[in-house]
Parts: sequence; structure tokens; C-alpha cells
Amino acid sequence: MPPTPKNHPETSIEFKDGVPVSKLFDDVYFSKQGGWEESHFVFLEGNGIQSKWEQSGTSTFRIGELGFGSGLNIFVTLEVWKFTNNPPPVAFISLEGYPLTTNILLTLNTSYPNKNLWFEELIHSYESAIQIWEKDPSENLWTYTWDHPNNQHPFTLQVYFGDIRDCLPKFPEIHSWYLDGFSPMKNPDMWSSDVLKQLREKSVKGTSFATFSSAGFLRRNLAELGFVVEKKKGFGRKREMISGFLK
Repeated sequence: MPPTPKNHPETSIEFKDGVPVSKLFDDVYFSKQGGWEESHFVFLEGNGIQSKWEQSGTSTFRIGELGFGSGLNIFVTLEVWKFTNNPPPVAFISLEGYPLTTNILLTLNTSYPNKNLWFEELIHSYESAIQIWEKDPSENLWTYTWDHPNNQHPFTLQVYFGDIRDCLPKFPEIHSWYLDGFSPMKNPDMWSSDVLKQLREKSVKGTSFATFSSAGFLRRNLAELGFVVEKKKGFGRKREMISGFLK
């Protein structure tokens, strides 16, 4: 295992009921009860991902995620993609300012023992990328690729390590956004107007977004940037969420 990244000391994580909690942002990385279903509901259904895959043909479909965390959203998306008969190539582009150490990532496997999540080769690839980044902060991109069992199209994961202000400008144009940073009240930098403006620059007409948050300032800022914003029933006991698209 590589040394703990210098900008994310081990002491900034604690565990509650086997789930990692960020002390920096006072928020959980995932939920053992309903976390998988919530990710599917908010991000895949909220963006209409499967219907978009059906319309994209063989063109690469690019998903942008703000907040990689434990990797839950990528695994949920990857599972749906693998069980889709003829999906397009997918590029899942994410960023993470505080990469988790391997022992913390593996708690996702413990929480979802029936899912195919972090495996040895993937962990090794992740650790190698962290080591390279620690030696040279400019080398901050981790990439890993899966092939579809039917059509051999690739599903490519790309994660940029570092501050969102440095990482987001490196994103390509995105077709659907997963806005999954910690709560806006606890991590305002992830939801700032500057970040949202950069997100707008990386979007094209019809680019969709979905997020668990329904904060008023977020709705207003997205609308001012040209996004159609729709308030929806949230997952489980959460009252509301929002999704929409760039008009």
C-alpha cells in the first residue's frame, strides 16, 4: 500500500457502523442502507442515462462526476452498462481532492458483498496512480478500462486527483453530470459559482445533470447559467432533489 496522500491524513476519516465519514466535511462517503439504490435513482435515473445510451449509437458517451469518493457511482453505472445489450463506449470522468486509502475503499466491498467492486488489479492501478501523483502533482490522472462482454466497447474511468479548480478545466465536453460532492452547506467550494461556470463551459446543448441537493442557491445559479432545473421527489426519506439539462 502506498503512503497516505499527504493532503489527506488518515486522521480525517472516522468510521460509523462500518462506513467511512469525513471529519473535514462531517458527511458519509456512502450509505450501507440504500446507498446503491440511491445512486441509481439520483444519478442514472435522474439523468436518463440508459435512454441516452440508446440514442448515442457508437459515439463515446461522457459522464462527468464531481466527487469520486469511494467509487460507488462508477460501480453502479458500470453494472448497468454491462447489463445493457448494446451500450456505447463510455468515458466516466471524475475528480477527487482527498483520495481514500485502500483499506477505506475496501469498506465499500464489505458493505456490498454481493457486488463486483474493488478487485486486486483495480486497487493496484489506483495505488500506482496515487504514488505517481505524490511524486509529481502534475501527473494526477488515473485511468482504468473495462470491456463490455457483448460488443467489446470500452468503459473508461478517468479520475483527476487534486483541487477541483485545477482538475475541472481538464475535463472534456460532458453529456451528463453527476453532482455528488459533500453537502453544499459542508463543502461550499465544490458548489461555488466559479465551479458551476466551469461546469457550464464543459457542457453542450442537452447536457443533463442530477444531484441529491435541492439547495436554493444551487437551483438559481444553474438556472442563471442556462440550465433548465426541475425539482423532484428525493430518494427514500429525502424530500427533494434536482435534475435538468442545458437548453
